[in-house]
Amino acid sequence: MDRNELVSKFAETVGVEKAQSVVGAAIDAVGIEDDTSMTNTDARDVCEVIQHEHDGYLALVAGELRVHLEAQERFGALLGNIPDPAVVVEFDKREPRVTSVNEAFETAFGYDRSEAVGSLLSELVAAPGQTAGDIAENWLQDSAHSEQEVERATASGAVRTFLFRSVVVTREGGGVEGYGVYTDITERKRREQQLEHQNERLDEFVSIVSHDLRNPLSVAAGHTEQLRAVVDDPAANDHLDALDRAHDRMGALLEDLLELARQGQVVGQPEPVDLRSLATEAWEQVDTDGVTLSVDATTTVEADPERLQQLFENLFRNAVEHGVPDESTEPDGPEITVTVGTLGPTGTDGFYVADDGPGLPEGDHEQVFEHGYSTNPDGTGFGLSIVQNIAEAHGWHVTATESERGGARFEIRW
Repeated sequence: MDRNELVSKFAETVGVEKAQSVVGAAIDAVGIEDDTSMTNTDARDVCEVIQHEHDGYLALVAGELRVHLEAQERFGALLGNIPDPAVVVEFDKREPRVTSVNEAFETAFGYDRSEAVGSLLSELVAAPGQTAGDIAENWLQDSAHSEQEVERATASGAVRTFLFRSVVVTREGGGVEGYGVYTDITERKRREQQLEHQNERLDEFVSIVSHDLRNPLSVAAGHTEQLRAVVDDPAANDHLDALDRAHDRMGALLEDLLELARQGQVVGQPEPVDLRSLATEAWEQVDTDGVTLSVDATTTVEADPERLQQLFENLFRNAVEHGVPDESTEPDGPEITVTVGTLGPTGTDGFYVADDGPGLPEGDHEQVFEHGYSTNPDGTGFGLSIVQNIAEAHGWHVTATESERGGARFEIRW
């Protein structure tokens, strides 16, 4: 703001000559040497002098103008502290013209404030193929508050993707002003596209593996059954039994491999999940004869519910497969209890799944998460690997240790 702008504000009520005299005297009182490029603080001080030395309309106008300048200063401080590129515009025949930008805008788009202010926004940020109308349309939505993904070009010509949030307000006198913030999401969009491509290839892999391995297995199993029907030889039947067991193991390996491939390293949109309810639901999906569940957890976690349920199911199956004794060798073996509990006050650190079975082999606490590692001759060795993948996809960390009752305990920490 300069001297002439101040004079014009007061001239509306007391005339130009009187306004020039009043403003000139106040400028001298404040001690401003260059009255052609006053800061908002300088102009506010001039208004404060006028407000105190005059009464009536002059004091009223000076007070209102001082409040307005203070608001501008506060807004300028706020704008400057926004970490994302921010811009203020006025609309010139529906086109946004820049009136202010913050330092982040200068850095992101490559324009000095002096270059940006006064320019049409479309002259600064329009990507190839975008028109001034396209830029204006992003501001002039049906809603006064707008949020949308946009592509914008920098001064160097690089095109980046932003989440653009804007607010348009009508000022007193009918002027329309807009405030916009650009959040750079270029890298996030690139990762999303890469993930989409990877998922497409993964789906193709899963489909091929599922079809090309399941069909030969089914054919082999069918031929085994036909041989069993025509061969009446105990020794041959022993070999056929071995073939059946091999086919069953190959089928189990295939299922776990496909599940491991489907899990990947990315979770869906996390949402609040009740740990007790989800653990109970997962328990119902597992064959748990000879095992009981105790849930000592009444907390809510932010997670992908489908993936978290898979984690619980795999830990429960692990407890059953490694904890329940073989009835053929231990018909009166003890019943196993699996406990789900929380870590830290009110579950703030994570949760655990523990059992009172035979526990983990000494020195194997890290190995249990390796692909293919299993102490059960009928196991595939992929269940706990899947657990680790799901935990890491949520940003969690899983460890294996010994439970208080000597069994296995798996801790999942945030």
